[in-house]
Amino acid sequence: MRIAVYENLPPGGALRSSYHLGLELLRRGHQLDLFRLSTYVDKGSFDLAPLVNSVRVTAYRPLGGTLEARLRDGHLFPRSYTLFGPLKRLHRRLAAEIQSSAYDAVLAHPDAMTYAPYLLRWLDDLPTVYYCQEPPRVTAERAVHQAHRAGLARSPHGVGNIRRLEDSLVLDRLAAEDRETARHPTVIAVNSVYSRERAWAAYARDAEVCYLGVDPAAFAPPGARPVRRHEVLSVGAPIEAKNHLLVVEALARLPREGRPALRVVLPRTCDADRLAAAARSAGVDLAVDTGLDEPTLAERYRAALATVCAARLEPFGLTAIESMAAGTPVVAIREGGFRETVIDGVTGILVDPEAGDLAAAIGRLAADPKLVEELGAAGPQHIARDWSWERSGNRLEAILEAALKTTARR
Repeated sequence: MRIAVYENLPPGGALRSSYHLGLELLRRGHQLDLFRLSTYVDKGSFDLAPLVNSVRVTAYRPLGGTLEARLRDGHLFPRSYTLFGPLKRLHRRLAAEIQSSAYDAVLAHPDAMTYAPYLLRWLDDLPTVYYCQEPPRVTAERAVHQAHRAGLARSPHGVGNIRRLEDSLVLDRLAAEDRETARHPTVIAVNSVYSRERAWAAYARDAEVCYLGVDPAAFAPPGARPVRRHEVLSVGAPIEAKNHLLVVEALARLPREGRPALRVVLPRTCDADRLAAAARSAGVDLAVDTGLDEPTLAERYRAALATVCAARLEPFGLTAIESMAAGTPVVAIREGGFRETVIDGVTGILVDPEAGDLAAAIGRLAADPKLVEELGAAGPQHIARDWSWERSGNRLEAILEAALKTTARR
């Protein structure tokens, strides 16, 4: 198939997913043309651009470019009504370009500013698949909304209150725009059964599960044997969503003698100072890594006693399957996608979302190197059987082909 692929994502799990899914389609002989906005340009090592047939980068510079810095610094959606209009008009032009270019199908990933990308509204004549990592949680989950608002209040230069006011005017609009756009794709694909449930709740539409995967060779190279450090790993941003502060609190409950250190991996330095202050106050040894490439991240996994996945209602969680592929057990909250990937007592330990329960699981592993190796050894077997990118690619290809048939019948 000749496929138009749209993505407008900053560094993070969604970008890595779009990269690996694109690779799988290329390996199957499909031709990909990549459509992007100028908003997020640094993709690091997860950039499909050198591999695809063509790349179309469209400039998005509303209000004469005066807001360009704000759109590049990690904000997830427009925070002014003045931005929705220009973005919508830009997407309509992109859709017209795609419509006129004889594509067999369109694969759209989330837009970091609007979640479901606007261009899906004007592609009804084409088979379209929207790979929905998650509906906008900031509008649906009170805890996420509160953390988001607290982050705005910490804005520098005294603009926090202004940003909170502006934001309050935009959130309802964001949710309504996302729901409207999600009506249009031929198929919505999601990353887990849990995400399928959330998509039904948000959009009243059934979705197709296309699990994500991992490259075992990248996280456990042949001959690589883990040399464990006395530390646990926690990965991802923002720190509230990934619940790194809960991991700090859990570690602080363990006796200082024998307590593992904490290593946190972030895509950028977002709020690292707050995390460091919390660790100092709790007496927890902390190291923070930012912007790691995949080989270095794999080494961090292999060196840890365990990877702690403390995020609440995580839609899928690449971190868990990457850790298991690297031969390191996972301590995860018994919620969301973690329930679908971690086998409790076999590849890791599932716990309730309480600092005491996390502490007990971490303390158990820290005191029992044999258990660490036993759970760690089961991980690569589990991944090889169920969580390869090849399986993800097969599933995505089948979803695209089904969308093609559905559009032809319609």
